[in-house]
Amino acid sequence: MKIRTLATVIVLTILTAMAFSQGDEGFQPAKIVSFEKLAASMQHPENNDRYKMAMRLGDTLFLCQASGPVKNFMDWTINKELPARVSGKVMQVKNFDGQILDLTITGKKKPK
Repeated sequence: MKIRTLATVIVLTILTAMAFSQGDEGFQPAKIVSFEKLAASMQHPENNDRYKMAMRLGDTLFLCQASGPVKNFMDWTINKELPARVSGKVMQVKNFDGQILDLTITGKKKPK
């Protein structure tokens, strides 16, 4: 009986440690405040899929731009939350499918 209880405690401890190690390292919930697709340029068709967005992370509003296929930003709407972290001038955001997208930070605002 004691061996079975000890084995159960060990297994639960290992499972708990594995669950915490699977967590999002440094990611915090960021809310999409605004999101828009930028106009396409006839002179530069390679810049057709560009987006401008504002993301609130904590009490800071980050103004960002990104480019990529439409499928990466298809489910992005105002007030949705995504895990994000800031590293210098880049905000890394985990998309709904688990893919990490890099957004270029063009500015930030803090409340007064």
